[in-house]
Order: sequence, then C-alpha cells, then structure tokens
Amino acid sequence: MITDQRCRLKIARIDIDVPIYKDVETTRAIAREVDERIKKVEKETEIIDTQKNAVIAAFDCLVEMRTLITEHEEDIQELAKSLERLTSQMKSLEKRFHLTPLPRDDE
Repeated sequence: MITDQRCRLKIARIDIDVPIYKDVETTRAIAREVDERIKKVEKETEIIDTQKNAVIAAFDCLVEMRTLITEHEEDIQELAKSLERLTSQMKSLEKRFHLTPLPRDDE
C-alpha cells in the first residue's frame, strides 16, 4: 500500500524522494535492499555507471520476483490438488462408514 506521503532517502549515493510503502521503516528497509543490490552489481560488473547498475539491479529484482510468483502459483496448485484428494478421501470414508453430517445449530 503506497501512500501519498513521501520520505527522502539516499539510494546509490543519490538523494531521492520516494512514496512511503506501508510505513517509513518498511520504506527505508526497501531502500537499503535496493542500495545493497546496486552495490553488489557495482562489485560484480566493476562498472561505474549508476544508471546502468540501477537497471541491472532492477532487472535482477524482477527476475527474482517472477521466480517467486511462479513458485507461489505452483505451491497453490499443489495445495489445491492435496485438498481435492483429502475431500475425496473424506467422501469415501463417509460412504464406507455410512456417516451423515451432523445437523447444524441453526436448523
């Protein structure tokens, strides 16, 4: 949840005003992570071009995000399949042992 409020931060040696995400501490934590990613790119590439390093860091971040989204979607699909198996097993047990649902309190 991005707010209309902004705060001033330093990322990659650049002062920048950014919208606050959730709260100031969360926003600062995100800024620190971005700064760390850019520093990592600078060390790995030995390029002294802040804009290029920021683009590389952003690309790496989005690749990571897409990977996490894919993993999350796969986990959800696996969970749904497990729930379907469990439901099927429960229905089988109901039939096997001639179980009926208990009457609800509001009936």
